[in-house]
Amino acid sequence: MESFMFDQSSLTEILVLLNDFKFLAAITLTLAAIYLSHKANHVYLLDFICNRAPDHQRVPISTFIEHSEIMEKFNRNTIEFQKKVAERSAIGNETHVPPGFHLLPSENSFGSTTNEIETVLFSIVQALLTKHNINPRSIDILIINCSLVNRTPSLSAMVINKFRFRSNVKSFNLTGMGCSAGILSISLARDLLKVHKNSLALVLSMEPICCNVYEGQLKSMILANCLFRVGGAGILLSNRKRDRVNAKYELQHIVRTHLGFNTGAYKCVIQDLDDEGYTGIALSRTILQVAGEALKINLASLGSLVLPYSEQINYVLSVGWRKIWAPARKRGPYIPNFKKAFEHFCIHAGGRAVIDTIKDKLKLTDRDIEASKMTLYRFGNTSASSVWYSLCYLEAKGRVKRGDKVWQLAFGSGFKCNSAVWRCISNPKPDGLNAWSDRINRYPVAVPEVIDT
Repeated sequence: MESFMFDQSSLTEILVLLNDFKFLAAITLTLAAIYLSHKANHVYLLDFICNRAPDHQRVPISTFIEHSEIMEKFNRNTIEFQKKVAERSAIGNETHVPPGFHLLPSENSFGSTTNEIETVLFSIVQALLTKHNINPRSIDILIINCSLVNRTPSLSAMVINKFRFRSNVKSFNLTGMGCSAGILSISLARDLLKVHKNSLALVLSMEPICCNVYEGQLKSMILANCLFRVGGAGILLSNRKRDRVNAKYELQHIVRTHLGFNTGAYKCVIQDLDDEGYTGIALSRTILQVAGEALKINLASLGSLVLPYSEQINYVLSVGWRKIWAPARKRGPYIPNFKKAFEHFCIHAGGRAVIDTIKDKLKLTDRDIEASKMTLYRFGNTSASSVWYSLCYLEAKGRVKRGDKVWQLAFGSGFKCNSAVWRCISNPKPDGLNAWSDRINRYPVAVPEVIDT
């Protein structure tokens, strides 16, 4: 067999060529990465504002219970149930209700509902536009989510009329999407911003409660009366490169999960009539179980996007080990450490049980859930806007820094579980428009623990 021999100079030349090739390959990959980065569709969060109702709309727990008694619409058992729920709900004495709730009898007419919507939405929009010196005609996309009010003209048309947006603004009005609709609206805005270059998007989230008071005796529907309060949020998004320097956050991921194919999940939060003909939102006893199932599916997708490889490998090995070794099944699956992916958690403030369940399942600390727990305590369940009140809290505390990642997690009727991941690209500086600015120094407060009797 003929053999081939290389002298020393030939080998040297080959090594030089290989090094040159590696260098060129590295340069090519770097340039390609830079090109793709600039070409990618970035969605920047310029700013957001949460509504803070005036103090005269405040409703302490004692006032809430007294009002229910004076109204004479509820029997003694129902009033006692409301009192028990209110005292165990982890909602404090600084939440707010619409002006009509303070009247006797309470005013929940169409006019009162319209007034509540206008007060919240108009103040938010005006504050955002004024703060950033934005002409309303500069808004390219308008998205409003409001589950239980579907009026004509729509709420988006109401805002367009008030602020005189231009005639070709792309407007959307989402209804019936529940407490996770805020993240759904961000998802829709992201998709629209991918198509429409150099655009500004305004997203508004609120849920009026004036027209949604349940006046019957069914306990599953009474729960909503005890938990929901006035609130709303406005979010200003952009895909313009020049806005990056002034933006607070950049959107990283959105993961949506829908269990509507399952009838039990579909009906666990549903608007319906009771036997007496009263309309209300029924909350099923299975809601935490359904939420847990939706969360598990959502995390399976989210984890692959955000978790370090070490956590993903540990999870896969855990699943495989449980399949082949029976004793391992008793210990349950490996729970990835999501604190390795996120610095901050904004969990939907739907109720004490929701927050505590997420804390236990993900092995979070009291500090991790502090923003959500304090949001529930001070503002109550503000539906789709609650995750923004939590982020507002974190900013007011000065905890969010450049490079941090924030996870917003929301649940809603349908049944849905939605996640949004943001990366902080500046050092947010809270101002007087921050919903917590008037009393952030008082928080966190100690929330009374539930004592089972």
